[in-house]
Amino acid sequence: MKTIAEQLADLKATREAHQKRMMEIAQKSIDENRSMNDAEAEEFETVEAEVKTLDADISRFSRLETIQKANATSAATAAQSAAQTTAQSATGGVQVKNTEKLAPGISFARMARCLALAHIEHRDPVQIAQRVYPGDDRVAQALIKAAVPAANTGNAGWASNLINEGGIAFADFVEYLRPRTLLGQVSDRLRPIPIDTPVLIQGSGGSAAWVAEGSAKPLTQWSYTRAKLAPLKVAAIAAITKETLMRASPAADGLLRDELTRAIGSTIDTTFIDPDAAAVSGESPASILNGVTPLTLSGGTTVADIRCDIATFLTEFADNNLSIAGAFWVMPERVAIALSLIANEIGAVAFPGITPNGGTFAGLPVFVSNFVPTVTEGSVVALVRGDEIFLADEGGIMVSMSDQASLIMDNAPNGSSVTPTAATMVSMWQTNSVAVLVERFLNFSRRRDESVAWGHVTWTACPTS
Repeated sequence: MKTIAEQLADLKATREAHQKRMMEIAQKSIDENRSMNDAEAEEFETVEAEVKTLDADISRFSRLETIQKANATSAATAAQSAAQTTAQSATGGVQVKNTEKLAPGISFARMARCLALAHIEHRDPVQIAQRVYPGDDRVAQALIKAAVPAANTGNAGWASNLINEGGIAFADFVEYLRPRTLLGQVSDRLRPIPIDTPVLIQGSGGSAAWVAEGSAKPLTQWSYTRAKLAPLKVAAIAAITKETLMRASPAADGLLRDELTRAIGSTIDTTFIDPDAAAVSGESPASILNGVTPLTLSGGTTVADIRCDIATFLTEFADNNLSIAGAFWVMPERVAIALSLIANEIGAVAFPGITPNGGTFAGLPVFVSNFVPTVTEGSVVALVRGDEIFLADEGGIMVSMSDQASLIMDNAPNGSSVTPTAATMVSMWQTNSVAVLVERFLNFSRRRDESVAWGHVTWTACPTS
């Protein structure tokens, strides 16, 4: 049976051969002083896509190899560690550190769980951490730095102390959250600006003219507008039973992490890319597509129709004197799946660069999200010039929790402390539950309307009657 190391070696060898083939294809066109023909370009993109798949496999098997080596090392040193513990017991014993590498977000979940249990049991959260996660000094140390009395964990001042001193656990949660949101995937391609910092946006350019000898030279002017992104808040509350929190199982940690991630991620993605998401003053930003007129596309499903639609997207940028350099596609996962399966006139894959997870389309990167809407007119597909989108993101999160609160168990509550209305409430204390509130401050805005081009598509790999 093939070992992990052997499989890893085979994958690396295959990747090296693929890269060599890509170089050969490129070198042939270079030697003949021409661009790649259609067949060469198609083969190049197909091999390139296979290299990306191999890279993902290599990464996975490398992690497995690391785990395998770590397990072997642990087995080899277990007896030695036990002997050292026995030999030093007379001096108070030793504590073996837990060097387990946790999945992203689990440290945050463990920390939040310890604080919730401390609130339930009226005990020091550090003691809870040492009991539930013995040897995991990362959680215990983070709780020591942010230590507060257990009875006060629901107070308003708790969150600010925790966000400043919580350390690695909270940075870990943000690291887990970002790659799983569309905004997180593309954030490094956007133009970052500090929150509440004014920026100048040029509205029009200057002009010049040829001038004959002795004639007057023309004057010119251009316009600027001043803008800034205020901090806006996205928040989610997850209600968790105390029984779940008390179970000493990693599954409870993952449940807490995943629930918070889904709640925040869905709102961020929907607001960022849904054309119908308009700005609400002081509450939420507008989608980067909101207010931009959609393109008139072919409405067809053939390869020729899709190529025509691609041209419409790209020429929209060109007609506005905006380079496509730095642009990327955003589309629903269902559209990416269809494009990856569509065959051309000779039965080959028509768009070999794209995969269900993204890849490239017409030479530009693709980012997929199931929160990109599909409506009666079709699925939304957008071409976005990344450096023309402003992003203000504080990067951190604020956390509060309570088992005394009463909640409206609704994903779209109408409650307001300014204009209160009657509502059915559920007591966390009465239902033996804990409410965990997560808030994140960020804002985004397109620099100008020409920064994006979008439309509704009906692209499909299935035959139509």
